[in-house]
Amino acid sequence: MSRDLTYDGLRGWLLIIIACNHLFGSFVTQFTRTPLGFVSAAEGFVFLSGFVAYLVYGRLASDNKTMQRKIWRRCWVIYGFHLSAIVVCFSLVALFPLYIPQWSDFFNAANWFSNPIQSVLSAALLLEHPGFHDILILYLVPMAFLPFAIQALKRGKAWYVVATSLSVWLLAQFVTAEFLAAPFSRVFSDITLNVSHFDPFAWQIYFYLGVMLSYLKFDKGYTFTFTPVVRILLLSGVGCFFVIKHGYPELMQPYFAGHGSASVLYQLNLLLSAYLIMLLMRRFSWFFTLRYPVFIGQHALPVFAFHCVVIYFLLPWSHAYTTAQWYWDVLICIGFVGLLAIPAKLDARWRAHFSTNTATMRTSKA
Repeated sequence: MSRDLTYDGLRGWLLIIIACNHLFGSFVTQFTRTPLGFVSAAEGFVFLSGFVAYLVYGRLASDNKTMQRKIWRRCWVIYGFHLSAIVVCFSLVALFPLYIPQWSDFFNAANWFSNPIQSVLSAALLLEHPGFHDILILYLVPMAFLPFAIQALKRGKAWYVVATSLSVWLLAQFVTAEFLAAPFSRVFSDITLNVSHFDPFAWQIYFYLGVMLSYLKFDKGYTFTFTPVVRILLLSGVGCFFVIKHGYPELMQPYFAGHGSASVLYQLNLLLSAYLIMLLMRRFSWFFTLRYPVFIGQHALPVFAFHCVVIYFLLPWSHAYTTAQWYWDVLICIGFVGLLAIPAKLDARWRAHFSTNTATMRTSKA
C-alpha cells in the first residue's frame, strides 16, 4: 500500500507538542498545551492511532488470522516498549539518586522507592502508572480489541462497534480503578495502587472515534466535505471552545474531571478539532510532510518511549530555566525535540537490518 506521509507528519507534530508540554515551561506551553480548546495532543495521538490502525490493518480483513496475528504482535511490541521504558527509567535512578525527591512527588513514582520488585510486577499488570508512562496504555488497551472491531465493520455491523465502545465508555464513568484498591493492597502490601487519571476504558472511545472515521473515509467513501454554512458552523464550534478555554476558564471548572474520563465535551471538541486539522492538511499539506516530523512520526513508538525516559532526567534541572525566561524555554524545547531523532534513527537502522536479514534468509531458502 502507498503511504500517506501527511499522517506520519501529523503524528510527528503531535509527538513534538507532547514533548514540549512535558517540559512544563512557562512560554511554549501557552501555545501547545490546549491550542484548540479543552483537548490536548494526547487525545489527538490516541485518536490518530485508531484512524491509522484501521487504515493499515483493515486492508488485511480478508485474511482474518493474519490480521489478528499482526495486530496482537503489534500489541506485544507496544507493551514491550511501555514496560521497557519504565524499567530503564527506574533502573537508572541508582546513578542519579538526587532526583528521588522530584520523582517521588512530581512524577508520582514513590512506589519504586518503597518496593521496586512489587512495582515492576504491578507495572507488568498495567496497574502502575508513574508520570508520563500512561499514554501508551491508552493506545494498547483499545488496540487489543481491534481485530473484533474490524471484523464487525467489514460485515456491515458498524452499530456493534459504536454500541460496544459507548457502553464501555459509559461503564468507565462509574466503575473506576478504586474498586481494585482492596485486592491490590492484599497482593502488593508495600506499595499503593498508582494508576493514571486517564482511564483507558474511557479513552478507548477516542481510539474508536478514529477507527470509525477511518472506516467511513476509506470504506464508505465519505469525504467530509460540507456546504459553506455547515463548514462555518463547525469551525465556529472550534472557536467557541477556544474562547471558553482561554478567555473564560471559570466556565471550564465543572469539566476538569472530563479530561481523564473522556467526557462528551472533550469528544465533541476533539471531533471539531479533527475537522479543522483535516482542512489544514488539505490546504497546507507541505506543513504535514516536512521531513523531520514525518521521520519521527514514522518511528512514533520508540520516540515516545525514549521521551518518557529522557523527561525524567531533563525536567528536574531544566524547569528552573524554562520557567524563568522565554528564550530558555524555546531553546530547551528545540534541544529536546532534536533528541527525538536518536530513537527514530536507531529504529530506522534496526528495521533496515531486519529487512536485510529477512531477505537474505528467504534467498538462502530459495
